[in-house]
Amino acid sequence: MGMDKQTVRTLNRLIDMKVDTEKKLTALTIQDILSMQGVTVSEIHIITELQDAVKKHKVISYLGQGTDDLPKKTEKEDEFYGREGEDY
Repeated sequence: MGMDKQTVRTLNRLIDMKVDTEKKLTALTIQDILSMQGVTVSEIHIITELQDAVKKHKVISYLGQGTDDLPKKTEKEDEFYGREGEDY
């Protein structure tokens, strides 16, 4: 699943404003964001979420809307590989 259109528009808007690095993005204050001409509540939300993602080193997860959840093992996998703590 990719980024939604609003996120792409907001990223393009930031880049047009020369906010084109993580350092510049995280340096934006709420006053800077509010001073953007015609900024919407949705854009403010996206910018602050993106700032949080940068700080947590999770930009790709944020943009791709992904998670690091690993799939659970099935019963068949347990039978094939053995259950945890079992000797072979």
